[in-house]
Amino acid sequence: MAVSFHTHPGDPRHLTGRTAELRALTTLAARARAGTARAVLVRGPAGIGRTSLLTAAADHLRSEGVAVRRHTAPRVTDEHTPRAAAATPRDPYAAHRRLYGHVSALLADGPLAFVLDDAQWCAEATLRRLDFVLRRAAARPLFLLLSQRTDCGGPGAGVLAEMLGQGRCTLMELGPLDDAATARLVTYALGEHPDDRFVRRCADVTGGNPQLLHRLLASLRGSGVRPDAAGAHHVAAAAEGAVASSVPDRLAGRPRHVRQIARALAVLGRADPDLLSVVCEVSGHRTRAALEILRRAEVVTPGEAGAPGVMHAPVRAAVLADLPPAELRHLRVRAARLLNDAGRPAAEVADQLVPLERLDEPWMLPVLREAAAGARWRGTTEAAVRYLRRALDAGPDDAQRREIRLELARAAAPLSPTTALRHLRQALDASTGPRERAPIAVEYGMAALGTPGAPDAVRALAHVLDELPGDSDRTPAGRELRTSVRAALLVTAVNDKAAMAGVRERAAAWPVPDGDTPAERRLLSVLSAFAALEGAPAVRAAELARRALRVEEAAPAGWWVFGSSLVLGLADEVDEALAGLERSLRDTRARHEPWMHVSALAARSLTLHDTGRVDAAVRDARAAVDAAARSERTTGSAMPHIALGTALLTQGRTEEAAAALARIVHRDTERHIWEWHHYLYAQGRVRRELGDHEGALDLWLRCGRSLDEARVANPVLAPWWLPAAATLARLGRAGEARDIVERVTPSLRRWGTPRALGTGLMAAAAAATGRARLDLLAEAAGILARSPARLEHTKAAYLLGRCLLAQGDARAARRHLRQAIEVATRCGYQALGAAARAALVTAGGRMPQLAASPLDTLTGSERRIAALAQGGVTNKAIAEALFITPRTVETHLTNVYRKLAVRGRTDLPGGLGGYGPPLPV
Repeated sequence: MAVSFHTHPGDPRHLTGRTAELRALTTLAARARAGTARAVLVRGPAGIGRTSLLTAAADHLRSEGVAVRRHTAPRVTDEHTPRAAAATPRDPYAAHRRLYGHVSALLADGPLAFVLDDAQWCAEATLRRLDFVLRRAAARPLFLLLSQRTDCGGPGAGVLAEMLGQGRCTLMELGPLDDAATARLVTYALGEHPDDRFVRRCADVTGGNPQLLHRLLASLRGSGVRPDAAGAHHVAAAAEGAVASSVPDRLAGRPRHVRQIARALAVLGRADPDLLSVVCEVSGHRTRAALEILRRAEVVTPGEAGAPGVMHAPVRAAVLADLPPAELRHLRVRAARLLNDAGRPAAEVADQLVPLERLDEPWMLPVLREAAAGARWRGTTEAAVRYLRRALDAGPDDAQRREIRLELARAAAPLSPTTALRHLRQALDASTGPRERAPIAVEYGMAALGTPGAPDAVRALAHVLDELPGDSDRTPAGRELRTSVRAALLVTAVNDKAAMAGVRERAAAWPVPDGDTPAERRLLSVLSAFAALEGAPAVRAAELARRALRVEEAAPAGWWVFGSSLVLGLADEVDEALAGLERSLRDTRARHEPWMHVSALAARSLTLHDTGRVDAAVRDARAAVDAAARSERTTGSAMPHIALGTALLTQGRTEEAAAALARIVHRDTERHIWEWHHYLYAQGRVRRELGDHEGALDLWLRCGRSLDEARVANPVLAPWWLPAAATLARLGRAGEARDIVERVTPSLRRWGTPRALGTGLMAAAAAATGRARLDLLAEAAGILARSPARLEHTKAAYLLGRCLLAQGDARAARRHLRQAIEVATRCGYQALGAAARAALVTAGGRMPQLAASPLDTLTGSERRIAALAQGGVTNKAIAEALFITPRTVETHLTNVYRKLAVRGRTDLPGGLGGYGPPLPV
């Protein structure tokens, strides 16, 4: 039990939780009134409610007719110790007898109570006189009520211990508030009955200390927090402020060296005795004693497993609040210099330098830059930005300022692309000569990817490219620099509708590199993306993408791996695409590159969706949405929501899909080729599922016009024409449907993948009738069966079954409808599965028993690689046979082991052989 700390005895909270303690005191006081002197020592830490209990007891005694004399001992420090008497009195007991005489005179009028608060601050002689009086008045109605604060020392602490040890005083320890008392105080303070979780949280963060609890509740009340489950999440932050507000009381009256240690600790943050001793010029023994006092006062939080304690930020601020600025600067500079001279980590030194108004010593700037480099390596980018901003303000020369701006831009890019672009632009403007500007322009372009700054970055890169001298290609370094600028120019423009048109003609004149250097491989990657957008044959675009990924560089995967993976996915090389995306995700997660990580998650979701792994696509999309919300760079990213909406539509969750797409912020989405056209395509699907066929058609036709404006000739990027043709036919506008099919068919044939050819035949079938429609659907289903597009294949099987049923061939219809149901169920294609089941019933069929073989979950490449591995072929030989990298083989085998729940190649089951044509080994 505990009592609340409050200075107003009439307040109903005055003795919350202290009924038993007050009853015990009144019982002891009644015995004293009966003629037996009693002494009670109420003991507890600061804020536990000693004063409140003494006040309540004194009020009760007065109401019982007892004369009460109440005193509070003055706080004593080593700077204000009571002066010793000028001379030792001849009779040392004269003062004892005088006090006893005074007490006897008061007792002649009736019972008497002495109430002394903070007795630990009393001089030893004073407490010995009280002890003398207590012994001499043993048979008289005297009640002596004392309190002692246990988290500090004091000159009277020794005498109080003697009184307890000799049995002349009853001890009453005050403990923390229990949950019931905490709940009552919360109700009084916040005006409503609290949730149990809220009460427990308040008790945990205050340790049951009533004073801290009152301060916490006052803070919560001021913030409008309610005592419910949601409000429990705000308790911890408010508690830090409550603890900090009590710090002045906790330090008041402490010896000077304790306050010195507290201030040094507030600067350093860590209770390292040796370092604190040097900073404060206090002996090691006194430093350790001071730390123990600060721990008992809860100013320092003990560390774990013997580690030094720490002082939390709000407490540090409270300790330093009244320190003069000049003294605080001196303390920080001294701490920083000592840390630096002792060879401590640069971050510890930099933390002392950042708050300084001026950095006027030569060693300070290098320390800040070293600390920033270490913070970036550890992934703590916020700290790196903080150090570099302070370094930039330190007045370096022009060359240093340019280097610091570049470092600051690299650190800020994952958090704030706007900040990164601003510093890169300033560094670019301050550089001299094209060779110096070129690498900065490349970084500028990379930081501008996916941001409104992309057009300006394209212009800057084009300008630098034009400035590079013609003889720069004569050396390997010069060729690599020019190739890097070309690659950066193209990748910055490739997803921007306005910028891409301007660089397309420029890139057409460049020779295709061999891919022997990192810059050449980056250029190959973006050239493969341009080839895909232009609708070049898929084999050509895929070949460029593979050459870009041919060498697994020591450097982490960047945009070139991501871009090449997208191209491979469009080219139906799904396994290679997924392997590349996995590599991007692994590296971007390790390097904390949120924009690329979110983009790779969204791209993998769309790829998995198209290959029939809808549940996995939803998981990746949700992960992308969550990751995007955690970074300024990706907060407004559209692709995670598009991927989520796409997968939810396939699952038949139209309203959830509509909500996901509605969260897209359209500030710049329309400028982006990839995001905008996927959005229009998905939004059209939502309108169709909600029954608005005209609205859906308008969105799909708008998507087609926008792609034409951007000169994107590959119809597979966003296949708007497939649902548009079907919808036009449904609305009785078969002529317009045929026009669309005729328009896209040449491009589909040129791209040439099974997915493109099969979906093109499905679109043609939508505009056809009778036997022609049946033949087109049969051909589409056959072609799509050879592609990774399992959803489109399922759709073709369903449409073929419906068409056969309409032609009166129910038996053949049932076969295709069962196939559609089986694949749709395994894929999670709920909407189509339900439609196929209804059609099967109409055709007189029964629900099929669905196959459940784990082998059915393997992709074609995974099955081929697993069959070769089962036959004893090494990973290197498999890679050479399939023209892929050994890492890709490892990735596929890892997926196979996971899907089949086996440990390795020796556990692979039978039935893998004979899948597809034999491969040369």
